[in-house]
Amino acid sequence: MNNVLSLTRVNFLPLTIVIVFAGLAASFFSQHTLNWLDGLIVLAGALLTHASVNAFNNYFDYRSGIDRRTQKTPFSGGVEILVNGKMTSSSAFIVALLSLIGAAMVGAFFLIRLFSVLFPLVLFGALVIVLYSPVVAKIHGLSEVVAGSGFGLMGLGTYVTQTGIINGPAIAIFVPVTILVALLLFLNEFPDAAVDKEAGRKHLVVLLGKKNAADLYIAGLVATYISIVLAVLVGYSPIPVLISLATIPIAYKAGSIVLKNYDGTLELIPAMGSNVLTILVTILLIGVGYVVGAFF
Repeated sequence: MNNVLSLTRVNFLPLTIVIVFAGLAASFFSQHTLNWLDGLIVLAGALLTHASVNAFNNYFDYRSGIDRRTQKTPFSGGVEILVNGKMTSSSAFIVALLSLIGAAMVGAFFLIRLFSVLFPLVLFGALVIVLYSPVVAKIHGLSEVVAGSGFGLMGLGTYVTQTGIINGPAIAIFVPVTILVALLLFLNEFPDAAVDKEAGRKHLVVLLGKKNAADLYIAGLVATYISIVLAVLVGYSPIPVLISLATIPIAYKAGSIVLKNYDGTLELIPAMGSNVLTILVTILLIGVGYVVGAFF
């Protein structure tokens, strides 16, 4: 069981929980009601989806040899259970496949009721899970956008399962979640850039170089908070969602470290930690803001 938890990177799964919470909170704000059973089913499907993504990523990274050469940090470099022989690659593939099948069953449950709205989202998610590591990661500058939008659609899809529509509040969840998750992957790519380049990956850190990538990271943080404020100004989000701006000092700390130490690995670990905290707390507070806004 410990090997399965490590393979699926269970320590990253709280990201899924806060994204689903934000989607449910936005739907509650929109219609002042919540189907708790559907919410729990969505959460189960989302967790299986995230677990499958992580397991497939570790499987393909092991098969490509990347995991044997990366310097491991708490946030990057992959996991060691395959390299150390604690789990076979075939077992890892089975875990990934079973997680994907479980997620697909949840997707099918909701597609029966909301096919026309959800089908593009479910199809995109399935393709990303299977093709991300072997295909998407090798396409110029696409990996961060695809990963971010995949999780953004997770929040949007959660909203749709409750409301049956895509509207302003759904977009107001999708945009900041997409940017934030893209930034999570983006910053975690810095330590692995040299090895990733040798393996044929063409993500933004490889393409731009670390100095330019550091500037883009800052721009992404700024864009996140601008999107939150704009959503409130146009009426897609209630004013209490602005509580999520409370994470700006944490984001500032992460950005400052990245600008000064973009070429280090150990030096970037505090920034990666602050980045994770910024992302989780910001999305959580967006959800809290929607819940509070529903009562005013």
